[in-house]
Amino acid sequence: QAVGTLTIDVLMQAEAFTQNPSQNLMRDINSKKIACVGDVCESMKQQLLLLVEWAKRIPEFCELSVDDRVALLRAHSAEHLILGVARRSLPYNDIILLGNDFIIPFRGTEQEMSKVAARILEELVRPLKELNITDTEFVCLKTIVFFAPDCPGLQCAQAVRRLRFQAQVLLDESTSEQRGRFGELLLLLTTLQSVAWQMVEQLQLMRLLGKANVDSLLMEMLLGEEATRGPEALPASESNPEPLIFSTATESVLSRGILTEHIPMHNFTSVILPVPSCLSEDPLAPFAGVNN
Repeated sequence: QAVGTLTIDVLMQAEAFTQNPSQNLMRDINSKKIACVGDVCESMKQQLLLLVEWAKRIPEFCELSVDDRVALLRAHSAEHLILGVARRSLPYNDIILLGNDFIIPFRGTEQEMSKVAARILEELVRPLKELNITDTEFVCLKTIVFFAPDCPGLQCAQAVRRLRFQAQVLLDESTSEQRGRFGELLLLLTTLQSVAWQMVEQLQLMRLLGKANVDSLLMEMLLGEEATRGPEALPASESNPEPLIFSTATESVLSRGILTEHIPMHNFTSVILPVPSCLSEDPLAPFAGVNN
């Protein structure tokens, strides 16, 4: 299937690369550890790195300018974290499963974390279960969220708008046999954004209270660059910024040294470079989803 230059096959292969094949084999919930705040932050960091690897395997993304790639990666990273954890948690009823195989119970000792988990379970996991979302539908939905032409700092919004439209058409085609399904899936995006904002607010609060050690990657992608200066350094007009709006005035963790070769993988800026052709052409096995 193809609409324009975007294809289901490319999206499925990109998704397959980011999957943890062993995780789907570990269904015994009793063997999993309950996450503390540090575990949650570490899982977020891992998933954000995987988000970049996913994007790099979409050729249309790699054709954009470096600044536009950075803008897209930053704009809706929180939504991608929530969407991923919701899908990962589909087999369960009262816990959410993090990317590092830790869990957050519906009623846990970390009250604020459990509040977000409860919203994910009730407002996203439950309706996704009822819809019995397929792997194809999921990758289309993820791509629609990612290619947001209205994200701050975007230079080539028209190209991004075309890519989002292509993803929407792919989703429409994949749901065409069931009337109204396309709309039901898209309506979940408003809820997804709301839950993502709550997660960002809780992360910011835990950071300010000293409960979370938030590194530069999370600071930039989830809290915004201004967060690195601390609330005391913000002018009055910036004291309550939108949770997912980022300034481009300062040099970012994402873009620093982006065109420099041989940057170690632990430096996040290096992974925005396109995948070498010798790797991008390797066949990837279909990812093990909940439903195909």
